[in-house]
Amino acid sequence: MAFQRWQIGLDIQNGQLCALGIERRRHGWQLRHWWQQPLPHDTLRNGVLQTTPLLQEMLTHWQRHLPKRYSLRVGLPPQLVLQRTLPLPESSLSEPAMSRYVASSAPRLFPVEPASLSIDYRAAGDASQLCITAARREVIAQWLAPLQASGLRPDVFELSSLALTQIAMRMPRQHNRLLIHPLCDHWLWALTGEQTTSGAGTEPLTHTQLRETFPQASSIFCTAPQRLSGPGVMHCLPLSLLQYRQPPLPAEEGEFSIALGLALRPEDA
Repeated sequence: MAFQRWQIGLDIQNGQLCALGIERRRHGWQLRHWWQQPLPHDTLRNGVLQTTPLLQEMLTHWQRHLPKRYSLRVGLPPQLVLQRTLPLPESSLSEPAMSRYVASSAPRLFPVEPASLSIDYRAAGDASQLCITAARREVIAQWLAPLQASGLRPDVFELSSLALTQIAMRMPRQHNRLLIHPLCDHWLWALTGEQTTSGAGTEPLTHTQLRETFPQASSIFCTAPQRLSGPGVMHCLPLSLLQYRQPPLPAEEGEFSIALGLALRPEDA
């Protein structure tokens, strides 16, 4: 195991924890590991991870079964993260000049003290824009504490709805496809098209409501179709995106959609 390098997605929600590890092969991705555990329904409070002896014990046990080399990506709930777009400067910038440009723009993008934020950026769907994400440093520290105490080394904290776009973009028939991922207290969505967009909803999840909110959607897929009934709603099987997988597999693979999306997230340049 010492020579392997897994890409691992960790999705912690109220009610359960899902983790999934993949490894790149010559002709695609191989499923190397999956792990699912029940959690109390107050594990997240307003999106903030609550460290408990149970969670700490689970993570420590899990860490012992991982290879020495891995890239761990952890999902963050939508309410913890602020997102804005920023026009690219007229002249091309490389690091560290680009980071300085983003940092100098932060005060007008976010209505909080910039020093209290952890800020990241990436290219947006529009080639002339940057997508800027920000989360409070103290919240990131609360998420980081139990992971580090368990010996885990997170590389990336990623917005869960952005992780869902990694699944949506890899499914067949991409244009104007709406992918829904229900959770116990909210639901995530990703819509493919000329630009792939994503977000979260807390209103009741119904077929009628989705058709009114996303009239451009030509098809609707759901990772848990038992939670969403309606004509034409199709079942998303995220593990079908992996070229190599063997039993035992999860009974409800849709529950691993965010973990898989995190694992599939491209490396930062």
